[in-house]
Amino acid sequence: MFGLGRNLKAIFFDWDGTLVDSLPLLFSAHNHVRAQMGLPLWTFEEYTKALIYSTRELYPKIYGERALEAQDMLYKFIHENHLQELQLLEGSEDLITHLGELGVHMGVVSNKRDDVLKKEVEHLGWDKYFGVYNGAGLAKKDKPAGDPLIYALGLHPHAGKLREIIYVGDTESDLSAAAEAGWPVIFIQHKDGQDELISRYKPRHVVRNLAELKEKLIEFIRGA
Repeated sequence: MFGLGRNLKAIFFDWDGTLVDSLPLLFSAHNHVRAQMGLPLWTFEEYTKALIYSTRELYPKIYGERALEAQDMLYKFIHENHLQELQLLEGSEDLITHLGELGVHMGVVSNKRDDVLKKEVEHLGWDKYFGVYNGAGLAKKDKPAGDPLIYALGLHPHAGKLREIIYVGDTESDLSAAAEAGWPVIFIQHKDGQDELISRYKPRHVVRNLAELKEKLIEFIRGA
């Protein structure tokens, strides 16, 4: 077991694009709002570029005084569809259950709104694995700031006892948040053409899939 015995380590994960695939749902949800607001629909590339910000910080930039109205539209759409549309990334269940069986301390820090994230984690039955699972809107700032990582760490049941922490994510928002928080990070590279991003943030490891991630995380908890 790699619990509070000798290693005192923890792994914190991003959620969307790291453990679950909710991009198709979120893409549809944001374009639903844009259509209702009379704006041209995003291409998928335009949508992914906007993902560095949480909705709380993005929507005032887009919708100005109608930002709260737009957020209500977005979350109504998500609440009506997210659980039935939730898909696990290949290898995520094996990864989380294996780490859970080893007694590894884990958490989730996401830019998804907190109430939506909590419903998804609990719907999957994964709340038993995570000491904390926080979404957007709780810390003073959301990712790409480091605030939500530090905030979540303070809520972990073993806060103050953890000797080493690593964060896992798949976007620039995750890399930036980890850098600001002073945490090492493992970057899941889903596509080519991200050399500049990797060079700028210098993640501890770059992996292509969750099978590779599992190997790196086992090395981490064993002190390799």
